[in-house]
Amino acid sequence: MIRLALLPLALLAAACSQEPASEPESADDFADRIGGTGEGATVDPSQPDPDAPNVAVAQPPAQADLTSLQQLGDVGGVNLGPREGGCTFMVGEREMIIAAGMRDRSIPGKAVVRVGDTLVMTDAANGGLESIREGTNFVGEGFTVSVAPAAGGDQSRPANVTVTDAAGKSQSYSGNWICA
Repeated sequence: MIRLALLPLALLAAACSQEPASEPESADDFADRIGGTGEGATVDPSQPDPDAPNVAVAQPPAQADLTSLQQLGDVGGVNLGPREGGCTFMVGEREMIIAAGMRDRSIPGKAVVRVGDTLVMTDAANGGLESIREGTNFVGEGFTVSVAPAAGGDQSRPANVTVTDAAGKSQSYSGNWICA
């Protein structure tokens, strides 16, 4: 008798699993459902534009405030060239500069910053990785980024960064210079 009662339940379960799948969920519907950035969502202006490209360019956008560094965000497409180590400038939990270089002091280092919602590549003078760790200047098209970490050899040290544009306008940032 119990077998006869269970048979309809098994047939019902099998029938339910045979129903065609519903329409696939759109990317915007999925983003809205999980709290992402679908069409109806607003973007937090304090965060980098999620649609900004993740490759660095040599020239910053026209009319950008070159002294106003922004959080780097996705740097997956940035090519800092050959490197044997590097440093990151952090303001709180936000990455503002990533720099890299070779141990060979005759080879200049490179760094990337975000200004005007654009990742921009900068160059250091010769000095290699050691110069980057000690603090150096990175020069971009129309601006200079000066990194001045506290003395010592610790992996993470307090640091001040000053960004100066070609007109002499500057802005300073305090954070940590973290090197590997």
